[in-house]
Amino acid sequence: MNNSVNVVDYAVISRALAAWFRFYEVDPEERMLEVLAQAASELYPGGYRSPDDLATSLIGSYVGPWSLMTNAPTSASVH
Repeated sequence: MNNSVNVVDYAVISRALAAWFRFYEVDPEERMLEVLAQAASELYPGGYRSPDDLATSLIGSYVGPWSLMTNAPTSASVH
């Protein structure tokens, strides 16, 4: 395995995550970073290879920081 490829992958993902945070004007938090990094790492092999492509997909899929909250009540817990 070529380590330089992994470095490039992480650099692309890192730039895409930074773009998401800039777009939504929020400070990075650990849980948000984890969710977005996981999503980006799943998109990357599917052809989203540039920071812009990844950021655009993340921005469209995760609309604002509230979309990353995992402890929001479900409809089942309300009823």
